[in-house]
Amino acid sequence: MRIRLPGRRHLRTFTSLSSAGFGEAVLPTLSLIALVRVTGSETSGHVIFAQSVAVLWFLMFDPCLENAAQRFVPLEQRRTGHGAALFLRLLRLDAVIGLAATLLALLMVLGAWLLGHVSDGLALTFTLAIAGRGAMAPYATAWAGFALADRLQTSGVLRVLGAVLSFGLSLAGLFIGGPLLYLAGQAAGALVMAAMFCLVASRAVTRRLGPAAGRPRLPKGLLRFTLPTSMGTFVAGVSDSGILTIAGLVGGPQLVTILKIAMAPGRFYANVTVPIAAMLYPRLTEAVAVGAGSAVITRDVIRTTALCAGGGAVTAVVALPLIGTVITIAYGPDYGSTGAVAMLLLGAACVKGGACWSNVLPLAMGKPGLRLAYLCAEAALLVGTLLVAGWTTSATVATALVFAWGTLGLAIVGTGFWIASLGRVIGPRSPGSREEPITSDRTITAGQ
Repeated sequence: MRIRLPGRRHLRTFTSLSSAGFGEAVLPTLSLIALVRVTGSETSGHVIFAQSVAVLWFLMFDPCLENAAQRFVPLEQRRTGHGAALFLRLLRLDAVIGLAATLLALLMVLGAWLLGHVSDGLALTFTLAIAGRGAMAPYATAWAGFALADRLQTSGVLRVLGAVLSFGLSLAGLFIGGPLLYLAGQAAGALVMAAMFCLVASRAVTRRLGPAAGRPRLPKGLLRFTLPTSMGTFVAGVSDSGILTIAGLVGGPQLVTILKIAMAPGRFYANVTVPIAAMLYPRLTEAVAVGAGSAVITRDVIRTTALCAGGGAVTAVVALPLIGTVITIAYGPDYGSTGAVAMLLLGAACVKGGACWSNVLPLAMGKPGLRLAYLCAEAALLVGTLLVAGWTTSATVATALVFAWGTLGLAIVGTGFWIASLGRVIGPRSPGSREEPITSDRTITAGQ
């Protein structure tokens, strides 16, 4: 099949989103390098562990209203003209849920400290990590507002500015007051970024859809759609940040630090595939809603697979020979052996990138349960691989290597599963599942 290149407008959008993703990956990596260099693997491991626990905590309470907003706000706009009001209600609801989760987590830390289960320093570390993550609670729903308002390019610029601000504040805090002020700087940057994102997104949506008049009810079917979606997001988080949490329990702060460093190259590559999936999602949902047919959807998925597979191959050829040297230069000779772990994890990311559409295609086809089932299986296997690695090896680097080999094997099997299951995923849906088009005429799409 001939691969048609995306149009100029879509390239601008992709450039904006991918640049933002790279900024959000590179700058935290630079601050991590500084943290490890200044405090050592033990202290930095505690900081990373606290951050991973905070991420996992908020994932448990994340209703993923960003997906609901993109699905239901355009429908509400067509039916009643109150799309902007519904978006603002979902945004406020997300913020309230995030605030409640933050207060509950802080109360738990306070209780653990009063009972003597955690030290003063560890309690402060968890407090600042929770505050920083809690400030970002409505971020994803605000980002959905940019998609609804056809302002994804603007969101990319704001994300870069936010990443620079957080990087500057965290680095200043690290050199002025150590790891606690490092976390405090990140929390302050996250709060400013979230406030800016929510404000600009709200204004963009009201300009696009009209004033936020009325108080629409939450749409019928929102809970049924949101529950498996949010569960899938939580399980996906277990496969990511949750791994660092489990690593802290299995191998201590040294293993956490090694895996955090080794995961960075794979995250860089993911910043290429994530924007592609984000741009593909509204195109797929619209094709399903208007009954465009399985041939159209299959064509877009195959094109995406071919483009991402080619990009992954080029990335692997160029980056794999250099990873060990770059890590040694950045973190010091003590982390030279981490390069082998990073190579395997980058290879896994390149393989998974070929099926980046697997995160959005089941949602577009109205089959969030399929995505949830797959993510549960993947998370269970990854956690099992890490536990087996910890039980069968004694050296920290050896544990990380076993886990990395297992991750690469699971990526190959998982990508093969999605490609082999493509026909069943795009197959007929259950009766009555047809919906109205859920994207506006100018929604950013890929491959047109």
